[in-house]
Amino acid sequence: MAASVLENIPPLPMNDDPDYWGELRKQFPMPSDEAYCNTGTVGASPLRVLKAVFDHTIQSNVRAAHVDWSGGGMSLLSGYGAYVGLREKVGMLINADYRLVSLTQNATMGMNLLAGGLDIPEGAEVLTTDIEHPGGRCAWELHAERKGSKHRKVEIPRSIDGPAEIVAAFEKAITPDTHLLSFPHISSEQGIVFPAKQICELAKERGIISVVDGAQTPGHIRIDVEKLGCDAYYGSPHKWLMAPAGNGFLYVKESLINKVGTTLASSQWDNHEDNGYRLGQRGTGNPSLLVGFEAALDLHFEIGPQRVYDRIRDLGGRLRAGLAIMGEVEIVTPLDSMCAGLTTFKVHGVEDKEVQNQLWKRGKIQPRALSEGRGIRFSTHIYNSEDEVDRTLAILNDLL
Repeated sequence: MAASVLENIPPLPMNDDPDYWGELRKQFPMPSDEAYCNTGTVGASPLRVLKAVFDHTIQSNVRAAHVDWSGGGMSLLSGYGAYVGLREKVGMLINADYRLVSLTQNATMGMNLLAGGLDIPEGAEVLTTDIEHPGGRCAWELHAERKGSKHRKVEIPRSIDGPAEIVAAFEKAITPDTHLLSFPHISSEQGIVFPAKQICELAKERGIISVVDGAQTPGHIRIDVEKLGCDAYYGSPHKWLMAPAGNGFLYVKESLINKVGTTLASSQWDNHEDNGYRLGQRGTGNPSLLVGFEAALDLHFEIGPQRVYDRIRDLGGRLRAGLAIMGEVEIVTPLDSMCAGLTTFKVHGVEDKEVQNQLWKRGKIQPRALSEGRGIRFSTHIYNSEDEVDRTLAILNDLL
């Protein structure tokens, strides 16, 4: 079944095709009558990414006896090789030198490499936010418990009128003891695009290390670590970049990376000429996943990053505009410039799980109902369409 699906992958549509996005949808194996709207959890990989993983997995086993493990064979194990070509492409995505980029298994691993490797003095303060995903928070909590740092949460306003409110919340929370602050580039539940550049500037002015959690950003919005001015940035490509799960990356600024100690030690644990390679060593892994990561990056660049970002934002805007005129719907995600492809909303009088069930039952539309009544999180991506957004709005209108 899997092999047959991957046999005849259509070419990408021409850039001037009037039905460009409809034709691009054929790059994905999902049934045409189903709308997958949960990219914020894990993205749907396109056929060419799946084929790259499948072919590499098969060939590495078919030709297992041809590998010289005393020669270059060890580079086929993902935790051992430098993977310079792949790291260069990640560098292109985020505007960074590949030697400052480490390959990880996910964003959480990137955060833990930082928390375990940075020398944060006992009693020094680490700030995160009170809307942090556990993957962006728990390593700092663990550091506080084991190493004696202090962990505090910045209170983010629940109703936000503009970026200045978030910057002000950080400014209010900073104390003379603050050593590091960590925050999401896009918040996982609310879909808030944080004013990352301004927060990093604030941290730099105060001599504070700035760490940006990019779990929701690769393939979603533009990332430029130079313009952001952050000291470190980690991300997960298995969501919006549509790479296979089991991939991630960590960037650390040149002036800081030598100060991040090795926490997962292997043969390159003391390689300070290529610190990205040093920090990314993690033992035997699955190289086929890295092949898929590279294929996802190639597709992203071939379509055009800005074209992808604009499409995501346009569909998200279409959804939010429709929700905004429904009297019994509360949009949790801020409007205008502080949002992109993640939209969280609540339907008054209807439980979130029932909203999710009705969207599937009536329209084969699958977003995600967040736990504990926190709303429906709806992701719009390049494999979604205007029609799917409009069907969603029509079903919600019928529920009211």
